[in-house]
Amino acid sequence: MRRVFNVIDRGIASRPTLAEMAPANHIVTVQAAWVEALRCDFGRARDAMLCRLAETTQELALQYPNDAKVLLWNGIVLTGYAKSLGGLCSLHFQAQAKASLERAMALAPNDGAAYLYLGLLYDHTPAAPYGFGDETIARSLLEQGLKLTLNSAEQVRRA
Repeated sequence: MRRVFNVIDRGIASRPTLAEMAPANHIVTVQAAWVEALRCDFGRARDAMLCRLAETTQELALQYPNDAKVLLWNGIVLTGYAKSLGGLCSLHFQAQAKASLERAMALAPNDGAAYLYLGLLYDHTPAAPYGFGDETIARSLLEQGLKLTLNSAEQVRRA
């Protein structure tokens, strides 16, 4: 029992194993469906495509709760779906997107994409009492995301 607590204390238990990671083809499929939905010119058809994609990413997030890429794309899709819905209907999906993006940030703290999308979500969400939107938090997240993204691009360039 003591070993179990030592593993948890060292953070080894929170790292995803290969069995907990989604296959790469799942992410590619989600990305392709996302692009197709964004290219759709018909509002109702786009909303239906985003609804199906949101259901798919929610299922993937439940199946692979420790995969940062899955959680990132779940947050991205839910944000897009909420934006297409608009109004008070979107608040539920914005809250789910926020939770998914925050979890992705916790799992991959050096990935700037989650910071950027969460910053955009904070910027586009209404403020209290309806939502959680906050321009100060949005600015901070966007700056941090840009910094991380630019640093990773610089590292790739040097390699």
